[in-house]
Amino acid sequence: MAWRRAAGAAAQEAWEATRQAAVFVSAVVLFHHHVGQVTLCVGPSMLPTLNPSGDVVLTEVPSVTLGRVRCGDVVVAASPTNPRHTVCKRVLGMEGDTVLWRSPVGRPAETVVPRGHVWLQGDNEGNSTDSRHYGPVPYAMIKGRVLCKVWPPSDAGALPGRPGGRGQRPER
Repeated sequence: MAWRRAAGAAAQEAWEATRQAAVFVSAVVLFHHHVGQVTLCVGPSMLPTLNPSGDVVLTEVPSVTLGRVRCGDVVVAASPTNPRHTVCKRVLGMEGDTVLWRSPVGRPAETVVPRGHVWLQGDNEGNSTDSRHYGPVPYAMIKGRVLCKVWPPSDAGALPGRPGGRGQRPER
């Protein structure tokens, strides 16, 4: 009989540990999808705003869910060329905006952002694969709006803004 009580207690402990792990994982998933997340942004496309060797940023999701992303915001989105990857870019145009931009070969071009899409560009226009290459991006691909840098500590804080946004004109 003692072994049955011991087995029952062990099973009860295992069940409780499993339940606690499930609650924790559920909370993390809910936070990740509905509140915010920490993301590593690597690459030269957002110089000088972000370091090419990588910055850890804090993103929030409610602005995206509520449709409150605006021109000038830096966002993390699923890559249009490989949805398994993410990109970190600045929103330069919202649906209905006419965006004037310099093509990768240096010629001025103009695009009207279609309904349900945004125009994303890196701050380092000379070294960024962005909407100039893959066109307007569906708003639904945005995963979060960047709030601030959290790593490295020497750079922690709000991101510097970029003047303009809607209908930016390329330099002539």
